[in-house]
Amino acid sequence: MITKKDVNSEIDYLVSLRAILETYEEIAASRMERIRSSVLQSRDFLFEINTIFQEVKSSYKEEVGLLMKKKKIKSPKELTFLNRNGKTLYVLISANTGLYGDIVRRTYNVFIENLKNNNIRDVMIIGKVGYSLFETEKIHASVIYSDFPDDKIDSEKLKKIVEQIIQYQKVFVFYEQFNNVVSQEPIITNISGDPLSYDKEGPKVKYFFEPSLEKIMIFFEKEIVASIFTQTILESELAKFASRMVALDASSENTKQRLKQVLFQKERLRHQRANKEQIEKFSNISLWK
Repeated sequence: MITKKDVNSEIDYLVSLRAILETYEEIAASRMERIRSSVLQSRDFLFEINTIFQEVKSSYKEEVGLLMKKKKIKSPKELTFLNRNGKTLYVLISANTGLYGDIVRRTYNVFIENLKNNNIRDVMIIGKVGYSLFETEKIHASVIYSDFPDDKIDSEKLKKIVEQIIQYQKVFVFYEQFNNVVSQEPIITNISGDPLSYDKEGPKVKYFFEPSLEKIMIFFEKEIVASIFTQTILESELAKFASRMVALDASSENTKQRLKQVLFQKERLRHQRANKEQIEKFSNISLWK
């Protein structure tokens, strides 16, 4: 039998819960807006640095051709100025905390499915949630782990991660992509090749290099890989906070509906109590007669 005390207690709980959910929803919306600005800035930076990189390759075709011969590379698409180990690395961008809806789990499922199907043995996992899930799998792999923060770019940790991933011939990143506020999906991006295409007509630009063309090209290649990886992290953060906002909004709406039900239940109890009092009054009047 539900009592008035039980109902009042649940009302207090639901009112407090709804206030907390709405507060977290506002925080998620604020962070999503801030990250969206960072995503746009990162895209602009990536485009500019890629522009210079492609200008250098275009203006110094002969010098680049000599470097290709030196490295015994036949196709320009295979040209890299970094010392790579010939291996493939799978990188999972997960999360350190919860309340992101199902997007983190769905991204993890795509990661695991590809890992099993392609028999990859070198793995990097970013985020405690993803690492915790991976520990339950019976997969023999060399794992690099980082607890990169969910809501900001940690420059020192980012630098360390980039130094590790540029050693690999191919790097595939599994992360959450933002489509719109109500739609996010897992995505796979290859960040190891010649990062962006560049088509620009016009006069060749000549640069002066110090100490050498090869070392400058190595710098550019590292910067482009770092920029693309930073972009994937920002895209992942944007998608996760959008997913959190949607999940919190749904929870807030469910709490609101439940509160209506409990308030209606409270009103029914009040009517039942009033009816009982009326019946008792009439019973007492009958007894006195």
